Amino acid sequence: MTSHLNRPLRFVIISVILLLLLVCAFALGATNYSLPYLWQSLFDGAHAQTFTTLLELRLPRNVAALLVGAALGVSGCIMQAITRNPLADPGLLGLSAGANLGISLVMALIPTLSFYGIMGASFLGATLGALLVLGMSQSHSIFKVILAGAAISALLTAIAEGIMLLTKSSQSVTMWTSGGLIGVTWAEVKLVFPVIAIALLCALLLAKKVGLLSMSDEVGIGLGLNIKQTKLLLFLLTTLLTGAAVALIGNMAFVGLIVPHIARYVIGTNYRYQLPMAALTGAGLLLLADTLSRALNPPFEIPIVAILSIAGLPFFLFIVQRGGVTHD
Repeated sequence: MTSHLNRPLRFVIISVILLLLLVCAFALGATNYSLPYLWQSLFDGAHAQTFTTLLELRLPRNVAALLVGAALGVSGCIMQAITRNPLADPGLLGLSAGANLGISLVMALIPTLSFYGIMGASFLGATLGALLVLGMSQSHSIFKVILAGAAISALLTAIAEGIMLLTKSSQSVTMWTSGGLIGVTWAEVKLVFPVIAIALLCALLLAKKVGLLSMSDEVGIGLGLNIKQTKLLLFLLTTLLTGAAVALIGNMAFVGLIVPHIARYVIGTNYRYQLPMAALTGAGLLLLADTLSRALNPPFEIPIVAILSIAGLPFFLFIVQRGGVTHD
């Protein structure tokens, strides 16, 4: 972004864009509503029944998009920093596939399990996936990590599908894990909100340490940083963020990959600013994708994962070709 814009102004501009996206997301969908219509409904009490329906059906998925986008954006930033890999994201490092496996397993074995149980299984699965990928790659090499991530993700996905076939639970599990905001309720949002909010706050408080880890272990040690402890804590935070995101709306590909690069371009490489910017831009990206999924072909919805893939795949290839990251 243009260098003469100071950082506070950049945050203000992105925040205003996010607010406008939220208004559009609330107004557009299978049925579109004009701003005067929504204004009358909100302040004059008109169209009460329609507005109540929007508040109960459309607004929770808008809020879920904001939460999940912020969670995945910050997760991607942290993972790219601690692995020093510009292609790292929850999907490429096995967290998403592991979370899907965890959900598939508990939904097949305990179909009446509460949302808390499903979220816990998602966390454990995400942890398993990331540990397998990092253990298999044993390297900061971009391509080794990509290969390990692809192999482990394929294995975990195959195991999840096998479990679904054996237990005849494929339909219910697929509806849960395929990725999308259809059917998100306020009850689910309220359960996930504290997890994501606390994990995001902790991540922001650790932003300086994230920046040190992005340089080298030697720099961190020289400045008194406990490398193993810090990496473990950040790994836990990314697992919580990814697990909560997958438990709420399923696997969202490419968000964690794209958002950190956008944040770096907008605000620079200082992680004290990059992490909050990643939260804002991640929220905006997922909210935009969800709005397009509902508005492009009403009354039918285009799968949001398809929209994200159309944007994400060229971006992925561009980053691979460049072999680096964008800078301020």
